[in-house]
Amino acid sequence: MVYLAVGMHLFALSQRTRGRAEYLLALNYLCLGVSYILYQIPSPAESGFPWVPITARVIYSVGIVPLLLFTRDVFRNGSRWANALVWSTTLVLFSGVLFSTLDGDIEGLIVSSVWFWCDWIGYTAPYIWISTEALIAYSAARKRQALGFCKPEVPNRYLLWALFGILATLASIALVPLYIELAATQMWPRWGDYTSGGFETAGTVVLWCVFFPPAFYRRWINRTAAAPSNAVH
Repeated sequence: MVYLAVGMHLFALSQRTRGRAEYLLALNYLCLGVSYILYQIPSPAESGFPWVPITARVIYSVGIVPLLLFTRDVFRNGSRWANALVWSTTLVLFSGVLFSTLDGDIEGLIVSSVWFWCDWIGYTAPYIWISTEALIAYSAARKRQALGFCKPEVPNRYLLWALFGILATLASIALVPLYIELAATQMWPRWGDYTSGGFETAGTVVLWCVFFPPAFYRRWINRTAAAPSNAVH
């Protein structure tokens, strides 16, 4: 629901500003929100409708593409290597989804398959990339803030964006041992829900602070920035 709320907020913003960046992020979060809703529907073994997890995977994968484009446009606009990274990651991602599905791995859970790893790399690499770029931008924004060239909200937003990327990466990494245990025991391990779900939940809290920062949080940012201990000499 947080993803859908952020997606609708960004879509409305993109209609006012005609901004490509807002539109790309809106597509990303709307796709993620719809995908997660579909994942709440019972598994194909229980419902008899294998199109549900397939559709959820496809929509999720489609949503990764605008996230890659957003990162390229905002942080590496005009870069050839960034453009190559976008489309190579997209190719790897959709190859993994397509061929794992054709092999019978409808939900993308079989770790022993090379196509699982193509799928996994395709949806994990974008979050590693955005966290790296956001940390670089955060460092530069801190220097501009010290010189009075930007408000304290700017570096803080970069930092939160990096934290969101890190948490999303950790949630993705946590899936690997979860799927390995699932393959060995044929049971969904409870610790997997706590670990991966915990990272995902923390990421949505961070995401909410990026786009819907509470008043007390904004006041805290300004107080911290105004503190003498933060001055750069």
